[in-house]
Amino acid sequence: MRIYILYNSYKIQIKYETRKGSSALYWLRSDQTSDGTHPMLITNNKFTYTRTIFPCQDSPSVRFTYTAEISVPKDLNFVAICGINSKQIINVGDRNKHIFFEIMPMPSYAIIIIVGLLEKITLLPHQDNITLWVEKKYIKRSKKTFANFSNLLSIAKTLCGHHSKEYNICVLPPNIPEIELQCLSMIFVSSMLLNEHFFILSSTVAQKVAQSWAGGLVTCTNFEHLWLIKSFSTIISREIIHRMYDEHIFRYEMSFLERKTINDLKIKISLYGTDSQQRLVPNLNDILSKDITKYVPDEIGYFLLKCLQHYLGPKIFEQYLKSYMNKFYLKSINTNDWIIHLYSHFFNQRKQINSILSTWFYGLDLTRIHKIYPHLFYQIENQCCLLAEQWITTEISNKLYPLLAKLKFYNNLERMEFLTYLYASPTILPIAKLKWLHFMLPLQDQTFQNRCLLLLLYIKNKWLEMVYPALEFTRECCVPTFVCSIFRDLYELEEARHLAISGFTVIVEKKCKMLPQTIEEVASILKINLKDICILNEKLFCM
Repeated sequence: MRIYILYNSYKIQIKYETRKGSSALYWLRSDQTSDGTHPMLITNNKFTYTRTIFPCQDSPSVRFTYTAEISVPKDLNFVAICGINSKQIINVGDRNKHIFFEIMPMPSYAIIIIVGLLEKITLLPHQDNITLWVEKKYIKRSKKTFANFSNLLSIAKTLCGHHSKEYNICVLPPNIPEIELQCLSMIFVSSMLLNEHFFILSSTVAQKVAQSWAGGLVTCTNFEHLWLIKSFSTIISREIIHRMYDEHIFRYEMSFLERKTINDLKIKISLYGTDSQQRLVPNLNDILSKDITKYVPDEIGYFLLKCLQHYLGPKIFEQYLKSYMNKFYLKSINTNDWIIHLYSHFFNQRKQINSILSTWFYGLDLTRIHKIYPHLFYQIENQCCLLAEQWITTEISNKLYPLLAKLKFYNNLERMEFLTYLYASPTILPIAKLKWLHFMLPLQDQTFQNRCLLLLLYIKNKWLEMVYPALEFTRECCVPTFVCSIFRDLYELEEARHLAISGFTVIVEKKCKMLPQTIEEVASILKINLKDICILNEKLFCM
């Protein structure tokens, strides 16, 4: 591959070779894909991983255009490099050379390459230019899932203004990690989401679409200011959801999102620090790129914007969002840039806005914030958590069944809250109770999220019989979020630690869908040296 850098009349050619084990490259064997017929390549540049693919300045403040040539076998359908505005295909023997020209400056993390046998499906061709890229296994479900995507995209355009003329949705195999930052004209959705509750799916997709504006059109100067991308995309996505669904009918679902945001913030602070992480702009010195999002409390930024929205009013805040996108169109900004623009846009309300900013910027005290802005923390009575607490405290077995019978009438979202509450409870549950739960909620009938929650609950409460179903779940569902959670809890349970290590050894020694990057992460959790279980570097990275 070649890169040409033009500066005045000078031309520089850099020759380089990318190591196959690059942390940004996911090489999937045929059996690791959903269809199981052809191999696949997917890049995930995360934050600063682009440098492992080609020489570049990978700070988000650096935007650039580029030309790319990629040669692939003719029997593979090359999907896209995100943000591409035009392309050519040239036949060269038994290969196709795809030439792309990106004319809109973009940060390095937005360059994502996918090569594989994916179907190209045009959604609503007479309305919006929306293209779906998906493996055959998920075509029917994906078309049904994204049937209303045009409406979601239309609302996003109303809120944020200009955008590219075309939009792409790529459904990824279930073993691919979450792509943290979305691109200007394409979002990436895990096929795991297709099995989730429709509201979880809708809010996740809305978040990704909003991020293509908040992170594609406007970027941060460096990742200490990542909250600008994450928090703006969250408040935009919540507004999209509010406009898509009747708030009266979906009152429980709407409040679920707010509760989840508060809980995520509490968990993040308890796990990753109490000092620098209490500030909206944290100190990321000595923090690895892959861990950046753990230390950026974007939930604080969301509630700050929510507070401004409440004070200014929805209509005025919507006008401000468009002003923000127009002001910083294709620019990279820091928090100070944002504050200056905020003050200039609301010149007459500087004093009140300054009071709001001071509450959120200089340390976090949820109790104090709750007193000042109770409307942000208002929660409707949560029947799921009340039922969970009842079930925890009930000791007489004949009263358990009527309580659990209510779960049959709960949807997947309500079950998720019920199980999350049980898992977070410090109370140790007896195995007899867990068996009742297992009877009422069979693992095979649950969504992947709820299946994982059930298994984590069983492990936490030392139901050792469920270690083997948990290990089987990690083989079937290789997404890092679930796999790492399962192995982390297994390792922390002393009675199950040896089973976790031996089970993981079997998974690694045999061909499995788990990616090398996920294998390395689990090995770190289990404190295993991969060489100790006879896994050679070449085997690990060339599977």
